[in-house]
Amino acid sequence: MPHKMICALCLLPLALFSQLVDPGATGYTFLKLGVGVRPVAMGNAFTALSDDGNAIFWNPAGLGIVSSYYVSGMAMNHLVYFGYYNLSSAIPIGKYGGIGVGLSYLTSSDIEYSERGEQGSEFKNYDMLLNVGYGKAIGKKKFVSLGGTVKIVRSQLYRYSTYGVLADFGVILNPIKYFYFGTVIRNVGTPRRFIEKWEWPPVNFRQGFAFKFPFWENQFTLSIDYSIYPDIDPTISVGGEVRIRAPEFMEQLSGERISGFAIMAGYQTGYQLGAWSGLSLGFSLELLMTKGLYLEIGALLIKYGYLGSSERIALGLNYVT
Repeated sequence: MPHKMICALCLLPLALFSQLVDPGATGYTFLKLGVGVRPVAMGNAFTALSDDGNAIFWNPAGLGIVSSYYVSGMAMNHLVYFGYYNLSSAIPIGKYGGIGVGLSYLTSSDIEYSERGEQGSEFKNYDMLLNVGYGKAIGKKKFVSLGGTVKIVRSQLYRYSTYGVLADFGVILNPIKYFYFGTVIRNVGTPRRFIEKWEWPPVNFRQGFAFKFPFWENQFTLSIDYSIYPDIDPTISVGGEVRIRAPEFMEQLSGERISGFAIMAGYQTGYQLGAWSGLSLGFSLELLMTKGLYLEIGALLIKYGYLGSSERIALGLNYVT
């Protein structure tokens, strides 16, 4: 495919984005939270890199290049008051591409008070998201992958609830060895009426670049994202990862049980709320359970400056055939 066509595929969504939304406040706020330990630890720079089960949330085109079965669960303590839980999966189906399913649940507790200020019972507010997606790499060399997801959102605030139906569309290009370019438009869909007001989804355009350099059986990754929402300033994310899987080194370090580990770091602009805001750090350990089956344990810390920090832990299963 000519390079001009590749550039056109990457830049076309930018032109379409301005037609999809108008500046102004949006709803569905929890959809702006990053999903997964690895993507968030890399500063949310995951659009071109989406090569694991987190692709269902970041760029569904990645489902077309995922080569192993993957399922992961994540729990997050967000700014003390919120709990955020996530399940994601990727299932390759050979020459037909790959499918993914994801579920997210954000919850917090509150207390009901009467007009006189008398304390009543406790109740929960929550947001729930169900994702179903499909991706496929096309062409003989498979350096173009396309994908899409359908998302159903349900939110509950006190006694009021509302629904919405959204979609994501993405592309990942691999025109040169080790280099990946990604584009995705997320959260395109229906407005919803919450109590008495209508709110629009936070349509998100993301453009990303990733460089994945393997050395022996290890890998160094560098990724960059540019993100636009209609109601906040654009942001830039930068992330890096070093993943070690050298069998001899790991055997000397830990014996046969630990098969690999990764260290991740990232930074996202736009916070500006004090020292270290926008920085993220993470790590993961990969344990060999049985032939072809790996358990991955990950954790991260992300700083929000004066607002505090967010900690996440995740467990993942990866089956390599």
